[in-house]
Amino acid sequence: MRVLTTASLIATLIAALMAAPALAQVERLPEQSRAERQVEDLNRSMVRQQMQTRQSQQTQFEINQLRGEIQRSQQFPTVIGPGSAVCPPLR
Repeated sequence: MRVLTTASLIATLIAALMAAPALAQVERLPEQSRAERQVEDLNRSMVRQQMQTRQSQQTQFEINQLRGEIQRSQQFPTVIGPGSAVCPPLR
C-alpha cells in the first residue's frame, strides 16, 4: 500500500514538473488599447444593426406575403360545395 502511495506521489510530482515549463512559456497578451476597444465596440454595433435590418426585412417580406394572400383570396374566393356560388339567371 505504501509503495502505491509513494509511486502515485512521484508520478504527480513528475507531471507537475513537466507542466511547469509549459506554463512559464505562455506569454500574456498586452492589454487592449482604447482604439482597439472602440473598433471592437463599433464592429459589434454594426453586427447588431445588420441583424436588426435583416430581421425587419424578413418581417416586411412576411407581411407582404400575407397581404398578397389576402388580396388573392378576395379576388378569387374559394367555392365550397353546391350552391355557394351565385350563377347568372338563365334567359
